[in-house]
Amino acid sequence: MPPTPEAQTAAAAALARALRGLRVEVEEISVETSAVAIPSYPGGPRPSSSVTLHGGTACGTGEHVGWTTEEHSAFARRARALTRRLRGTRRLGDLARELPGVLAAPYDRAAIEAAAIDLALRQANLSLAALLDAKPQPVRYVVSFEATEDPVARLLDEVGETPGLGAKVDVDPRWTDATFAALDATSRVAVLDWKRGGASADHERARRLVPEALQEDPGPTPSSCAGVADRLSLDASFTQARALEELPIRPAAANVKPARMGGVLEALDGIASCMASGIAVYLGGMFEIGVGRRQLRDLAALLCPDAPNDVAPIEAGEAGEVRRPRPVRLSPARAGQPGFGASIEDA
Repeated sequence: MPPTPEAQTAAAAALARALRGLRVEVEEISVETSAVAIPSYPGGPRPSSSVTLHGGTACGTGEHVGWTTEEHSAFARRARALTRRLRGTRRLGDLARELPGVLAAPYDRAAIEAAAIDLALRQANLSLAALLDAKPQPVRYVVSFEATEDPVARLLDEVGETPGLGAKVDVDPRWTDATFAALDATSRVAVLDWKRGGASADHERARRLVPEALQEDPGPTPSSCAGVADRLSLDASFTQARALEELPIRPAAANVKPARMGGVLEALDGIASCMASGIAVYLGGMFEIGVGRRQLRDLAALLCPDAPNDVAPIEAGEAGEVRRPRPVRLSPARAGQPGFGASIEDA
């Protein structure tokens, strides 16, 4: 039986409290920057950085999601310069409160905080699930792809013949009624992502023709989305937990991205606020290709396993071949390992 909204709210709040109370010892910081060939990533190889916090005999890792090599080079310099500032033992909550004063960019803070969470859990010999005293559940996910001229063909190519595997589809407002109706006929569309595009008439047309799909970020501002409020999902405007209080309209769902919010702790506060207000939550990625993707799955397994989480397996390699069939859900590992990102097997 899926967890109740009350139970999900309590779990998110409890996890945030437990993480903030963990002690973490930091001695050194190191960063590895590379580029990985990902067929679905636009513009060539995906630049990537892994930041590692070392303490005692343990180390913890986080992933930086900057889009350019310049962002990653600048992050590596800033992260290494933090070694003296972060060296020592403190509670995770205290470390997280220090970061905005020294790192302005949310992606920077999110990577360092994730590494600190991983390190603190390893030093305490705990997994995220063990810290919460909960059992991770198989994680539902969706495959996502960019707007294309023939989205139905692309969708069927992405999901293959795997029953129940859904999709998150970027929308082109120029699609015809027939295209939207054909998407609906597949019964695979969980989310239509407008990327803040389209006009109100476009959004309402899609709402009518694909009635079960969430309408993510239709229009430039939340106030322009009243016509689809019952299926409205917000993403880009959800940058901090208190953003929920400032919204002019109550959405049906929120796509929560820890990297965009500057870290897991802020995301957990946002998740708890959403769930307490009856707003559904799913976790979204920002093209994480390493430990960051596993960490998203770890959170989803405890907080929103049945949601259309945008944490699908990513294919690396020059050939661009997609492995099928994919599992409809990502399975919990047989034995929980200490650390952040260890509860769900990497598909």
